[in-house]
Amino acid sequence: MSSIVAITGAAGYIGGRLLTRLLQESDVEAIVGIDVNPLPDAGGHFIPCQQDIRDPSLAETLTRYRVDTLVHTAFILFPPPRRLREMAEINVGGTENVLRAASQAGIHHVIFLSSTTVYGAWPDNPLPLAEEHPPRPNPDYPYAVHKAQAEALVRRFGEEHPDRVWTILRPPGVVGPHFRGPLARFLRFSRSVIIDGGRAPGQFIHEDDLVALILVVIRARAGGIFNATPDDWVPWREMWTAAGRATLNVPWAVAYPLFGALWWLGLLGHVTHPGQVRMARYAFVASNRKARRVLGWAPRHSTISALRAFYREGDTV
Repeated sequence: MSSIVAITGAAGYIGGRLLTRLLQESDVEAIVGIDVNPLPDAGGHFIPCQQDIRDPSLAETLTRYRVDTLVHTAFILFPPPRRLREMAEINVGGTENVLRAASQAGIHHVIFLSSTTVYGAWPDNPLPLAEEHPPRPNPDYPYAVHKAQAEALVRRFGEEHPDRVWTILRPPGVVGPHFRGPLARFLRFSRSVIIDGGRAPGQFIHEDDLVALILVVIRARAGGIFNATPDDWVPWREMWTAAGRATLNVPWAVAYPLFGALWWLGLLGHVTHPGQVRMARYAFVASNRKARRVLGWAPRHSTISALRAFYREGDTV
């Protein structure tokens, strides 16, 4: 494993879980946590850096601590309407600055946490999607569009630095006992929303499985694009029922304008962007066969067991 690892978004959900795991690794000399939000006093060999990923001095930070591997997890998912421009500046402009800093600091391995939403939810998607399938994000869903644009920046980084290693990981929704925030609260509503009967399949990956995959990639210095998905995919209706949830079916013709209005008004914590609602209408589930074959990684949790862990343990952790 690399001796000095930096994590952007270290105060966030996945960045924080990765930080916790890396602190348990004896062969990690130091972990540099970068986040615009306050960072925990983790002690040991953790170096907190409260810094915006758009900061031009980010390269100085990476150079100062001799960072060798950079895991980029910082990304905005649920902005209010008035912050859409800022969202693009952080997600795309911030990623560009992170890669520029990595280039200047001589970082050998860059890992970007992307999303299966880059495939887009389309009626003609194959089942399942593989890494060779071109990104086709739904143009009305800014988060997916930004992830695809950031992926293109990472690939360009690789073209400009053929001696460096770059990795793109594409997870679906991530859940688990430590999942918090507006979306977690939305998922805990009394009923789970399904679109057009919930026949389209969906996926969730357990937080521990995703972090384990990131660790495998760091240790192996494995480059390329990998779907970070569970072994299964389940129709939304069956998924929520198996997780012990009652469902509320909303026709697409009603759901798109309804949840779009709720997003504009901020009544559900801005987690209901109309483009996001589309993701429950068509399949965009992906295969993990490449990660299994190339990396020897195998998820321990299914989609349903990941959801059950979230609902069972999330209130007490």
